[in-house]
Amino acid sequence: MLAWVLALGAVLCLAYFIVIVFYSGIGTAYAFIWLLLALGMGVTAWCVWHYQHYPRKLPLRLPVSLVTLCGAGLVIMLVLQILIISKVPQVAESGLEYVIVLGAPVSGEVPGRTLRLRLEKAAEYAIQNPETVMVLSGGRQGDGEMAEAEVMRRYLLEKGVPEGQMVLEVRSASTVENIAYSRILIDTLKRQKEREENPDERVLPAYLPSAMGQKAESHQIGILTSNFHLYRAMQIARKQGMQNVSGIASASDRILFVHFCFRDGLAVLKERLAGNL
Repeated sequence: MLAWVLALGAVLCLAYFIVIVFYSGIGTAYAFIWLLLALGMGVTAWCVWHYQHYPRKLPLRLPVSLVTLCGAGLVIMLVLQILIISKVPQVAESGLEYVIVLGAPVSGEVPGRTLRLRLEKAAEYAIQNPETVMVLSGGRQGDGEMAEAEVMRRYLLEKGVPEGQMVLEVRSASTVENIAYSRILIDTLKRQKEREENPDERVLPAYLPSAMGQKAESHQIGILTSNFHLYRAMQIARKQGMQNVSGIASASDRILFVHFCFRDGLAVLKERLAGNL
């Protein structure tokens, strides 16, 4: 029975890989993960089946080790997926002071599918909350490429978001940097605003965090990103000391949703090992 369950899992992983390739292309980031999963489950299924039928030809420790590895991996990923999916229905809090819109890949001057969905949500929020400052965060993908934040700015302008409601952060190249640099920018903007409102009072220089875990200044901040990405982004923000932060989830591609969630689960593990969570 176990061998057939593993074999079915291998077939499903292989089938989903084929769906991803036909739907989004062979270059889809980390699509090969599903091939590796199919291979791992297939080999484990074969070992279990072979031991059940020919126990003397295969040492017991091999199928037991593979099944244990698969089981442990499944439990870890299941817990991570529950945490990730728990943020999917996140309801946006209105009237935030700042909203950090996290970047995603662009094609030339055009936002990719994931970024476009984030920007649709950002435009909706900005128009409904005209006092909120939208911090567009995303650097260049390569030499000569337009910064993600600039692509985002142009898209939101076309959607009717005023130029003065947006500020750009163009240095970041990862979620950790998105949030770290945006946090510095927000604190700088806050200091500038305080100096303008109180020109006769002494205001300290703009806050520059010396450590990721140092407590951030108290602003009402939102983080806007894809639903599958929100859990990781929120955990990174809290690790960097941003306690007063709200999540705003945008929609994501329905066909690739499972792939995105699984991929972000692996990213959560990586960030945990790197000390970013």
